[in-house]
Amino acid sequence: MADEETGKANQPDESAKDLATVDELATPEKRIAELTNDLKRLQADFDNYKKRSEKEWAERSKTANQRLMTELLPILDSFDKAIEDAGKNGSAQSIKEGLKGLHKQLLQALQREGLKEISTKDKFDPFMHEAMMREEKEGSEDGKILEVYQKGYAIGNRAIRPAKVKVARKKEPEEAPDKETVEIHDNPKDKTGTETERGDDEDDSIKG
Repeated sequence: MADEETGKANQPDESAKDLATVDELATPEKRIAELTNDLKRLQADFDNYKKRSEKEWAERSKTANQRLMTELLPILDSFDKAIEDAGKNGSAQSIKEGLKGLHKQLLQALQREGLKEISTKDKFDPFMHEAMMREEKEGSEDGKILEVYQKGYAIGNRAIRPAKVKVARKKEPEEAPDKETVEIHDNPKDKTGTETERGDDEDDSIKG
């Protein structure tokens, strides 16, 4: 009797086995649920970051535009003054001088914002220039800029509008005629010899 009780005590509890199996099955599902919640939280954080970045970028753009507008206001005042002066004294020379002053003032304002004119003194650069035409020109180096159709501008090292230009193309040397072909078809000695031989044949036939 005691041995039977001892054997029963040593046997594993069936209910404990069932609980362990349930825990093992529940663990993957629980882990999946945790990972799903983490992913949702990360997605929410990213959406908030994206909205915050867009808002900050919009504010920076607005500030930059406001600064540029402030720079251009004096030029607008100069335009008003030039129009008023042209009405009082509309000579061509005074209008020309006024336009030159306005152009200089506008260019200086844009240069303060980082704008610079693209140089066209060097050879053609596909990142800074746009070739509208290529022309073979005697004595010109290949890739040399011959003419500027429209000025280009850049901010830093990045072109915002490439310069439109005409570019020189190296002139290819003309091919010399084939001497062998000329000798075969246009050799005057061959023609003379042929005519002489024919003349001798004709003389022999007459003599006979």
